[in-house]
Amino acid sequence: MANSPQRQCSICKNLKKDLVTKSCGHTFCKGCLCHQVDTSDPQCPHCLEVLQRAQMDDQSLFTGNKGEIPCNICEENRPFIAVKSCLTCLLSYCEHHLKPHQSMGRLKGHKLVKPVERLDERACSVHGRPLDLYSTQDKRCICALCVKPGVDVIPVETERQRRESTSNSTVSVNIVQDIGVCVRARVCMFLQVDRQNTIKKLESMISRREKKLEDLQNTESKDQAEINREQTEIRGVFSAVMDAVRRAEKELHAPLEDGRRSLEEEMKVKAQQVHKDIEKYTEIIDRLNQTKNEDDDILFLQSYPSVPAEFRDDLRVSIDTELNFGSMRNITASVLTSIRTELENLCSFEMRRIQSCLVDVTLDKETAHPALEVSQDGKTVRGKANAHDIPGAPNQSGLVSGVLGRFQIKSGKAFWLVEVGPKTDWELGVVRENANRRGTVSYKPNEGYWVIVFCGPNTYGAYEENPIHLHLSTKPKKVGVFVDYESDLISFYNMNDLSHIHTFTQCRFNGTIRPYFNPLNKDSDPIIITQ
Repeated sequence: MANSPQRQCSICKNLKKDLVTKSCGHTFCKGCLCHQVDTSDPQCPHCLEVLQRAQMDDQSLFTGNKGEIPCNICEENRPFIAVKSCLTCLLSYCEHHLKPHQSMGRLKGHKLVKPVERLDERACSVHGRPLDLYSTQDKRCICALCVKPGVDVIPVETERQRRESTSNSTVSVNIVQDIGVCVRARVCMFLQVDRQNTIKKLESMISRREKKLEDLQNTESKDQAEINREQTEIRGVFSAVMDAVRRAEKELHAPLEDGRRSLEEEMKVKAQQVHKDIEKYTEIIDRLNQTKNEDDDILFLQSYPSVPAEFRDDLRVSIDTELNFGSMRNITASVLTSIRTELENLCSFEMRRIQSCLVDVTLDKETAHPALEVSQDGKTVRGKANAHDIPGAPNQSGLVSGVLGRFQIKSGKAFWLVEVGPKTDWELGVVRENANRRGTVSYKPNEGYWVIVFCGPNTYGAYEENPIHLHLSTKPKKVGVFVDYESDLISFYNMNDLSHIHTFTQCRFNGTIRPYFNPLNKDSDPIIITQ
């Protein structure tokens, strides 16, 4: 098989060995080239360029370092470093192979740029042609063969100028070439200024995003600190609870340990007594055995031992546990009180979160019983002293007592505060909007009522399906009502000492719910919605 021209040395006509490429881009055997330069002909056999030994030894002309882009025309095994890339040909050229673009007229229109990596990405993946057009419909770069009928395309240069300009008019490249050097310079200056404005706008957007990120980080830090603080407080509460339990355990163990020691001591005394009795009885047996063969009657009687007339077994051990049972009851009650006291501290953590859900509630006068008087600002309700003389509105006829709040709860969380002051009777809670409020009404959750009541000295209750009596340590003067719609619960709090009053759970709201208020009696003290 004949030698390939690309692998054949132009001087010796054999396969190239120790290849050397000169600045003109042609490659020879190093031995052949050195011999030719040293003898008579210092010219390249192909292009007749003068050969110099320094060119053969200049390794900086060849690629090999990271980031260097090779010439696509030079031979693959020894290419020179590219100095330009042609975006039309999609090829990179070394200094020698770049000369045609500088000398041939038909190539002068090609766009030359500094060497570019991955030129293949600038070619159409379907047709292999340069991506020199922009589809305004598809919003992407395409080649000439990708153009579809009815689709607007523009040169990529025009699209760049359009993006660089924020004005409504687009300056095309062709117009710029026709309006003269002066105007072209002014347009270029305009585009440069507009580019700077765009950069400033983007930098401003970056600055705002950085500020937003800083705000988020600060918020996270605050929330993390709040979480850590609450965790510390909760650990403190349960540590106190565990201390109370451990103290109770120690107190309950103490009398049992005392009893154990007393039992052991008593057992020791009784055991010693038993051992003494055994020794005594054994001695009597021995003496009886000695006298059985005695012939002398007098000596027999004198040596016969006295035997106990009756054996009484009074050697019992016991421990009186009556006192321990009483202690257990007292200590159990004490520790439960301590635990409840400590756990009530958790309510303060809950209240901090709940109060962030505070909503503005006003009274809906149209839903008020005729015997009730609602203030002009919708924040106060009281019983009318002469209610029987003042008829209510037609839509109030037959209404049960109480008034609804205007605030409608359909989702999320809500919290409001009600000042009951020194009143001796009141009802507070939440009512389903479509619940029956006329005639005979059962204040129960399955009827759409979640209400607590105060009806006399220290008489508090919750209208559960089976009403329950509530035990409050202090009389509330201000009550907080919290609703978590998604969690199906309603909680009431004594805001004076931040203690928990009652919680309705597993509430089936089934629609919109509204706050409910009822001052019950006709005393002069009102119910006030407060902040």
